[in-house]
Amino acid sequence: MSPQAFFRTMAGSFLILFLYCPAHAQMVELCTFKSVQIPYNLSHQDVVIEKGTYDLEALKNPTTPSCYLRFKKGKQVLCQIEGERLVFDPTDDSYPDKPTLKFKRNVQEKKLLITVETGKAARRFPLLKIRFTLGCEE
Repeated sequence: MSPQAFFRTMAGSFLILFLYCPAHAQMVELCTFKSVQIPYNLSHQDVVIEKGTYDLEALKNPTTPSCYLRFKKGKQVLCQIEGERLVFDPTDDSYPDKPTLKFKRNVQEKKLLITVETGKAARRFPLLKIRFTLGCEE
């Protein structure tokens, strides 16, 4: 193989990988919650989210089981945290049809647990239950 043919092959391979990777890395939106009132100051790593109204988006990595919760103020993303998927009992009839967002505050540990349930009617990822943990101050 000549050097020119080798470099053309390598350039073509690089171009295909370059164009494939950004599309592959995109997160899939599970559900969005608009104008959610957060009554506490929250913290995650070095980011502080002051009490107020935010849009929350639950996202999933399409190639791994990882799920994320994104806090947005307008179009600006303030924080994105990774959650843990909880085991869902398929015999449980109390699972909602539509996406739900639940808050549970642990005062002793100064934590806020946010649970997202995608619901039975979700098209791509139904019956997901994900818990996110943030530091919580009043």
